[in-house]
Amino acid sequence: MLREGRLGNHVDTEFAEFTSSLEFDRNLFKYDIAGSIAHSEMLSMQGIISEEDAEYIVKGLRKIFSLGYSALDLNTEYEDIHIAVEARLKEFAGSSALKLHTARSRNDQIALDLRMFLRDEVISLAENIIAFEKVILNLASGHTETLMPGYTHLQIAQPVTLAHHLLAHFNILLRDLERLRDAFPRINVSPLGACALATTSFSINTDYTAKLLGFETSFENSQDAVASRDFLLEALSIISISSINITKICEEIILWSTREFGFVELPEALSSTSSIMPQKKNPDAFEIIRAKVSVVAGSFSSALMLTKALPLAYNRDLQELSPIVFNSLRVVRNSFSLLSKLFSCLKFNREALKRNLDKSFSTATELADFLVKKEELSFREAHQIVGRVVMKAEKQGGINLKLLEKASQEILGRKLEIDVDEFETVLDPMKAVLNRKIYGSPSPEQTKKSIYIGNEKLKLIEDYFAGRKKTAKNVFNELLGD
Repeated sequence: MLREGRLGNHVDTEFAEFTSSLEFDRNLFKYDIAGSIAHSEMLSMQGIISEEDAEYIVKGLRKIFSLGYSALDLNTEYEDIHIAVEARLKEFAGSSALKLHTARSRNDQIALDLRMFLRDEVISLAENIIAFEKVILNLASGHTETLMPGYTHLQIAQPVTLAHHLLAHFNILLRDLERLRDAFPRINVSPLGACALATTSFSINTDYTAKLLGFETSFENSQDAVASRDFLLEALSIISISSINITKICEEIILWSTREFGFVELPEALSSTSSIMPQKKNPDAFEIIRAKVSVVAGSFSSALMLTKALPLAYNRDLQELSPIVFNSLRVVRNSFSLLSKLFSCLKFNREALKRNLDKSFSTATELADFLVKKEELSFREAHQIVGRVVMKAEKQGGINLKLLEKASQEILGRKLEIDVDEFETVLDPMKAVLNRKIYGSPSPEQTKKSIYIGNEKLKLIEDYFAGRKKTAKNVFNELLGD
């Protein structure tokens, strides 16, 4: 059908199968039909085709949509979904079907399909991240006073709370959501009307089709519209960052579920066991998520190389980019869905979380700060004294006031006179946490504020994507009756 004029009827079978995109194109079926309906209605409105032709075309396209993708002739000779739909349309709309491609190229058609597809995928991904964020906030609300060690270099550093730790992950993922929101207007640009690369001499109305399809705006440059896939790369870069953030969460839970840590108990229904060791409860879900999302970063690298050094305007190389992005989106979206279920079932061991705080010298910094404020020492002097105390305490089994007096005598040449009750209060992990009055700190008061503000920020993002989802749904209701 497409080849006859220039290349004749024969096509090499191996060539056709190798270059066909029909396997991936099933994901674009709905968008291709909707785009064609909008294009047909615009052509009719502009007087480029008759109202009667447009009516036949729209009716035929809706019939194809109702029958589904599998009802198309998926012979690889048709190359892609665009030609397969047009071939099927001819059966329903007759010669009117041959007018649909007026003032349109497959170049702007595929760019349109991909933008509409990505628009929905980003909304769906955002919904899954938001759902997980809500689980995190709910968990944090119940652990604002649950002490645990904060770590640097995987060594116990200072006392924090479980809520504070969870909120760190919340804020990391919130930025992923903000990046998706910021990228959305750059995705939501209609390329329809750019044609092959240089638009058309027909008097088309690109603003009208953009509005029909729910886009915020239309293209600024027709070559850019058909050649660029940076909107796909940007989305893939965001989910690559998000995938790395997911691996951190998984790694921690895997560690925390070990006997050595014992911080968290995994749900039986979401764990695995050994074929030989009957006592085992393995964190397979977290391990598989960690593995699956790790591939996404590699996919981003592949996508960058695929699009490198492509001259303007359209190149067929771009066909291979779409499956990479789709598979990455699916993996990350499904991972967030499972994480929501997993975290909803986790049971944290409060005693295990706080048991190592005292013997790990986690309040050493608090003691140094106390010496600065109480004795008016420089922080470097206080740091040196407390460091000497810890060195001696490791050998003697714990920090006590005598060690502090001895260390100060060695460092300063004088013994510091510290009240024993004050000394013991400074070493109390909960008191250390309560002393943090700054917003963003681990104190229960401040974490409660953070949870409230986090909910407010999340609601704004949720409303943003809910509005875009409603717009997209209305588009398909109007065009397809979907």
